[in-house]
Amino acid sequence: MKKAEQIICLLWIALAIGVCSGSFNLKLGTVSEPGPGFLPFGAAALLGIFAAIHLVNLTLKPASQEKMELPWVHTRWEKGLYIVIALLAYTLFLPGLGYLLDTLLLMLFLFTILERKKWWVVLAYSLLVIVVSYLVFAVWLMVQFPRGFLGIG
Repeated sequence: MKKAEQIICLLWIALAIGVCSGSFNLKLGTVSEPGPGFLPFGAAALLGIFAAIHLVNLTLKPASQEKMELPWVHTRWEKGLYIVIALLAYTLFLPGLGYLLDTLLLMLFLFTILERKKWWVVLAYSLLVIVVSYLVFAVWLMVQFPRGFLGIG
C-alpha cells in the first residue's frame, strides 16, 4: 500500500510540473495583474508541494506491520447520496422557490442530515448561512438571485 501511494504522489508531482510549465506559455502576469496562467500555476504549484510533502512523509515513515484498513469501510454512503439528491433538488427548485426559501430548506436539511442537533441550532446556523451569503453576494457583489413565487430574494 505504501509503494502504491508513493507512485501516486510521483504522478501528482509530474502532473503539477506539467501544468506549471504549461502555465508559463499562458503568461503568469503579476499578483496585482494576474495573467491567464496565474491561477493554474498557483494551483499546480500547491498540488506539487503537497504531493512532495506527502511523499517525503511516506518515505521517512517506517512501514507498519499491522494490516491497514481501507478508508471507505466505515463510510456512511447514504449520507453522501442524500446530499447529492438535496443539491439536485436545490438546483431544480431554485427558480420557483427563490434563493432565500430554497437555500433555507437546503441548509435545514443539510444541518439535520449531517449531524443531529437541536432544532434551534439548526435554524440559527441555516439563517446565519443565508444572511452571510446574501450580504456577500446580493449586497456586496450585486449578484441577482431568483426571487421565486413569493417575490423575495
